[in-house]
Amino acid sequence: MRVTNLNENIIDEITNLIEKSNHITVFTGAGVSTNSGIPDFRGPNGLYKTIQKRFNLPFPEAVFEINYFKSNPAPFFQLSKEMFNDEIKPTLFHKYIAYLESKNKIALVMTQNIDMLHQKAGSKKVIECHGSYIKAHCLKCKKEYDFKEYENNLKDGTIPYCDCKGIIKPDVVFFGESLPESFFEVYYNPPETDLLIVAGSSLTVQPAASFALNLLKKTKSILINLEGTYYDDYFTYVINIDIDKFVEKIWR
Repeated sequence: MRVTNLNENIIDEITNLIEKSNHITVFTGAGVSTNSGIPDFRGPNGLYKTIQKRFNLPFPEAVFEINYFKSNPAPFFQLSKEMFNDEIKPTLFHKYIAYLESKNKIALVMTQNIDMLHQKAGSKKVIECHGSYIKAHCLKCKKEYDFKEYENNLKDGTIPYCDCKGIIKPDVVFFGESLPESFFEVYYNPPETDLLIVAGSSLTVQPAASFALNLLKKTKSILINLEGTYYDDYFTYVINIDIDKFVEKIWR
């Protein structure tokens, strides 16, 4: 069912569905963080529309390409600076998912995002299928670093270096790298799920999207995304409005 206007009947249906569900799996993409000030990647005003010119890149995706990073890590850290300024905070959606977890309703939050906003909102059952900044490793000696150990570099937009002079790379999955083991563990052993909520994702980036699509065949589901996707017809509810406006309606 496609919903562009949340009337009282639809709101009641969705809230009742969430209330009755005790094993909710959430899958999120870049669209859940745009209200925090982080642009998405491929949207009309997305990151890839502007980043090439801003950072003098050979092509937009180069900022997340591992071989380019090894030769020129500066653009990635300049971009990262924008993600760690004090104005970037969890959205109402992030807080709502953390609230549901506090009520023991969340089985898992699988996110494609690297911004750590789910954790900042209070969620703990989070798997970042494209990695994150929580850990980092030296590309030369492989020494591990915690986020706090190089946080100042991220906020300043400067390149962090190890004692061995190697570049410290956050454990963000770049093009040319494999997804983390934690993703494949749940991919092949998904949690018990009685409701799937997909938010802010077009479900086009693989293999991450397949995790949600596999669950979609087995349970009731809600898709919240401003634009339509190829898989809309398979969802119980398709909500094509701003994600936080949706949360405002159902979180009373």
